[in-house]
Amino acid sequence: MKEEMSSVDIRYVVRELQWLVGARVDKVYHDKDEIRIKLRTKEGRTDLILQAGRRFHLTSYVKEAPKSPSSFTMLLRKHLSGGFIDAIEQHGFDRIVKVRIGDYTLIGELFRRGNIILVDSEDKIVAALRYEEYKDRRIMPKADYRYPPARENPLEVSKERFLELMREDEGLELVRALARKLNMGGMYAEEISIRGGFEKTTPVKELSDDDLLRVYEAMLKTFNDEPKPNIVFKDGNMHDVVPIELKIYDGLEKHYFKTFSEALDEYFGRITIEKARVEQTKRLESKKRQLLTTLKKQGEMLKGFEEGAKVNQEVGDLIYANYSLIERLLEEFRKATETLGWDEFKKRIGEGKKAGNKIALMVKDIDPKEKAITVELEEKKVKLYLNKSIGENAELYYEKAKKFRHKYEGALKAYEDTERKLDEVEELIEEEMKKELNVRKIERRKKKWFEKFRWFVSSEGFLVLGGKDATTNEILIKRHMDESDLYCHADVYGAPHVVIKDGQRAGEKTIFEACQFAVSMSKAWNRGVYSEDAYWALPEQVTKQTPSGEYLDKGAFMVYGKRNWMRGLPLKLAVGVINYDGEDFVVCAPADAMRAHTDRYIVIRPGSLKKSELVKKIRRILEGWGHTMREEDIMAVLPPGNGDVVEVAG
Repeated sequence: MKEEMSSVDIRYVVRELQWLVGARVDKVYHDKDEIRIKLRTKEGRTDLILQAGRRFHLTSYVKEAPKSPSSFTMLLRKHLSGGFIDAIEQHGFDRIVKVRIGDYTLIGELFRRGNIILVDSEDKIVAALRYEEYKDRRIMPKADYRYPPARENPLEVSKERFLELMREDEGLELVRALARKLNMGGMYAEEISIRGGFEKTTPVKELSDDDLLRVYEAMLKTFNDEPKPNIVFKDGNMHDVVPIELKIYDGLEKHYFKTFSEALDEYFGRITIEKARVEQTKRLESKKRQLLTTLKKQGEMLKGFEEGAKVNQEVGDLIYANYSLIERLLEEFRKATETLGWDEFKKRIGEGKKAGNKIALMVKDIDPKEKAITVELEEKKVKLYLNKSIGENAELYYEKAKKFRHKYEGALKAYEDTERKLDEVEELIEEEMKKELNVRKIERRKKKWFEKFRWFVSSEGFLVLGGKDATTNEILIKRHMDESDLYCHADVYGAPHVVIKDGQRAGEKTIFEACQFAVSMSKAWNRGVYSEDAYWALPEQVTKQTPSGEYLDKGAFMVYGKRNWMRGLPLKLAVGVINYDGEDFVVCAPADAMRAHTDRYIVIRPGSLKKSELVKKIRRILEGWGHTMREEDIMAVLPPGNGDVVEVAG
């Protein structure tokens, strides 16, 4: 099962993530060997994960942030938060990614154990996940960052250099030569061998230059193949995640994804979830293993004690069952040892066995020290002490049986106690498994087309759209304003363009609300004023054409002809949850528009409460009404600047 990304994987995902250039860094989180960068993009919030030695992609699997940020976290936040991504690159064809954010570059080393290093504009190390020293480079504060020794880049190697490399060690098999000489790993070396039309085990010396050039062309085509991200399954389990269709996986089950980043996230995210589950119950599972080992040992002891009690009881009973025989044996053995001595007795017993004497054949052991002789009786060995009576001999075995039974009772109690503890641990494990993991998957629904803009539904049911920035202003007017719409704009520099869809059918109420929306979403809110002017016009009056010699910035438009003014419009909006197009949305709109779609809303005006605190206050009110909304979703719909809650309806 794949554990880390290859150079090819990194090439594809870096190429795919170029759309993140320009994204703003909100916050950075660090946990063990990975960092997660919370980004604001033109598409909304997203999280970029970089795990040392393993992976780099967007993620929807978010870990609970550690309660106490590490020093590494604080350094990253200090230098990166609020910055914008200027570049995302792969270093050569190595397993190294670089994310440039302002004057700093975050370097992710995804080979071996890996590392994450922050360097400044002069490539001086500011901070690192781990500080280490190697033969040819040092990962230390203020040291110059140096890349590991460069390896051959298969995308840049010429045909001549390719042939030279392959001929350096012609005894190698094709797959090994490709993997070793061209920095691609065994899997892609095998794929290229197949695409080139050769068995992977073909010795290089058996291939002509033309054959090798076929392999060269197959290599270039493979590394520039059309993306077709998929997760490969074997026997129902995830086996690999790859950016392109691979012949080596023909016939295996595959799940396809729109982007390679999504495939990587699902693959590594599921692994992360499983590891989180293991980690969550790790201590309890260890305790369970200990208890199972103890239980096994105690079970074996119980069997031993039970067997000991049984055998000794049976021997004691056997002595009494063969009373006359045992009494005669004790008498004869006493006389013989007293008359002959133990050495001569042993000798005579040995001779008797050879002669087939029944009594001698019964003797299995002679112990002069304990003055005891062991005999076999009914296939059981019975040790008889010559200095004790038959009753005393039997009592010895009964006493041993009694001790074994006593030990058995103690061991049984301990065994039952261990079983109880095991049951308790298994219940705790079951409870832990039911608990929410510290890793959760954020289900990001597909956004509606209008959500890229500020928007609301007027009291008369018309969709009203507003730009969020220069880019969305440009898109709104150029792509989404039709001849049947109406255009609105506030008399404030930097105000958003506002469009009422199908607005030429709208009444005065909708036009008033759209103009009020335009002034409220402008910079006037941030200045803390309470009223401003706005106007409306027809779509054909709005154009990019300027008088000769003038130039319009991105998102700016000229309005020619009559402007229909509305004076002294109040900067006042309401926040609530409405159902539109089959879904519930948190929306910020003029109070009259909000009142037409819900009985519960929160009226806000420019004020002194910080926007972040205002968001928290609104969220608490919405939660009291049964709406679970993320703070970032509320933040996204509010006007720019501080405010106050002036009314809560509902």
